[in-house]
Amino acid sequence: QMLGGYADFLYQIGLVDEKQRIYVQNQSDLGQQYIQQKKWKEAFEVFDILLNGDKTGSPPYIETVSGCSNYFNFLQCQDPEDQKYFGKLLSLPNIRKSIHVGNLTFHDGSMVEEYLIEDIMKTIKPWLAVLMDHYRVLLYNGQLDIIVAAPLTERFLPTVPWGKVKEYKNAERIVWRIHDKDPEVAGYVRQVDEFYQVIVRGGGHILPYDQPERALDMMDRFIMGKGWKQSGYGK
Repeated sequence: QMLGGYADFLYQIGLVDEKQRIYVQNQSDLGQQYIQQKKWKEAFEVFDILLNGDKTGSPPYIETVSGCSNYFNFLQCQDPEDQKYFGKLLSLPNIRKSIHVGNLTFHDGSMVEEYLIEDIMKTIKPWLAVLMDHYRVLLYNGQLDIIVAAPLTERFLPTVPWGKVKEYKNAERIVWRIHDKDPEVAGYVRQVDEFYQVIVRGGGHILPYDQPERALDMMDRFIMGKGWKQSGYGK
């Protein structure tokens, strides 16, 4: 479901034109065919060539046609400089001591991705449905994310076979402000029982970097059971 939504999303935010949108849609359709055939590696390769760009050895298609390599925030063309030295920062002795990692080696996750290639494109809907039926669950997207874009989650969630899916489809969306009198909207929330779907305004994939206060408020509301209520600002 999510793979099939990239073409329209990229077109709507202006990163591809109509001709390029058709190409992305055709490739996404091919990826979905591979998924239906359980050709997981081939499906991942389609995704990697189009957008992900981790294993191809060359820039992904979206970077080639848009000129921008940052798929974590469509307002930032390149990765912020301070994210580039993040790994080195975590390896400094004083930082290692402060975060209590002992002598563990810092890894960037590339080896994990290598071993998950056969799993990345597999559906987790049945597992997610079990969690949503029995536990408190929060799913969030940064509004500016590309690689896990909010419209793709909106496309995906109605297809999850959990017990409250009908209620979810009819749930009213709440306007979320950190404080009721804030002029700025922090995001939008849909809630059904103990399931929360949140879209965070002004944030991308690396949400605590883009919107630390909103990320903290979201997690505090969820973990502490405070929940959300419709903001009264401007009424």
